[in-house]
Amino acid sequence: MSRLPFQRSLTRALFGCFLCISLLWAASAQAELVDDIYGARILVQGRDASALSAARKAGLAEVVIKASGNPEAIERPEVLKALEDAQGYLLGYSYEESAQGDLLIRLEYDEQAVHKLLGDADLRLWTANRPLVLTWLVISDGSGRRFASMEAAPEVDALLRDSFQRRGVPLQTPLYDLSDTAAISPGEAWRQSSSALIDASDRYRGAQLLAGRVARLSDGSWVGDWRYLDNGRWRSRSSAADSLQSFTNAGAELVAATLAEQYGVTLSAKNSAESDERYQIVLRGIRAYEDYRALQEALGSLEAVRSVVPESLIGDQVSMRVEAETDLQQLARIIELDGRFVPLPREPGQDGLSYEWIP
Repeated sequence: MSRLPFQRSLTRALFGCFLCISLLWAASAQAELVDDIYGARILVQGRDASALSAARKAGLAEVVIKASGNPEAIERPEVLKALEDAQGYLLGYSYEESAQGDLLIRLEYDEQAVHKLLGDADLRLWTANRPLVLTWLVISDGSGRRFASMEAAPEVDALLRDSFQRRGVPLQTPLYDLSDTAAISPGEAWRQSSSALIDASDRYRGAQLLAGRVARLSDGSWVGDWRYLDNGRWRSRSSAADSLQSFTNAGAELVAATLAEQYGVTLSAKNSAESDERYQIVLRGIRAYEDYRALQEALGSLEAVRSVVPESLIGDQVSMRVEAETDLQQLARIIELDGRFVPLPREPGQDGLSYEWIP
């Protein structure tokens, strides 16, 4: 009797289990509020007018990329024009010295002016509540293969953090402790084994999953791959870079572009009230005034939301009418980044969203 049908059934079953695990992982995403989107810290060679002018331009370019999640945003004609007049977007600046003795300038830009620029350039706004991204990175060089931990490869860890910070992506690095060592080896991470990576990441439940591997070639250049688990499907990007910083930039850009696509809000029609949508949101579990105030602040602070108007309060259930600059599906994704909003099944004919409030 042939075993082929049984083997095919087993393969389908195993694939189905893996897909379910991947989707459950993606569905449990947790987020972090990024509070440095409209600021930049730039290395400068002096305090003269020429250095300040160049820093203003570089800082605005960084802010536009962080706010939009699009590394190609600075190539738009409207943005190129704005970069030549970066002073008009600047709120203030100050100088500071790094631990290494380098001179840095800290610049703060006008949030509303940047939003208008994104709208004029037909760029989307990536909201400030952004998913954490757990990143496993293995490096191969003259010292062999090792995880890019702060202890084993501090210079790589620093570059990774810098790349993510400059693109506004909240980074979570593994602890690389005994539990991680028992769960996954550098060799398994190097092979980018899907099952090993997902199993090892289980203790960090709630973060997005990114895995990278990079090797240094004899000419000093770097070559490697990034894999990002996006809603149960792996997105991959190969990178041949002249520097390790360019490789870590590629990983951050892969994540930023994917998440900005999912959570980005269109601003090109921002000034048209007719373009906004109004939705009903019903929330249960409102047992005290503090709960009501907290959920109203949570909704009102979202960049995609223009207004929040209470409609009714019956027992522990409150109904609100929300005016938003995006569609219902995307609004739900943005709201659910806040773990206090636990989605409830939609009832037949319901045209809004329902949540259990878990303070």
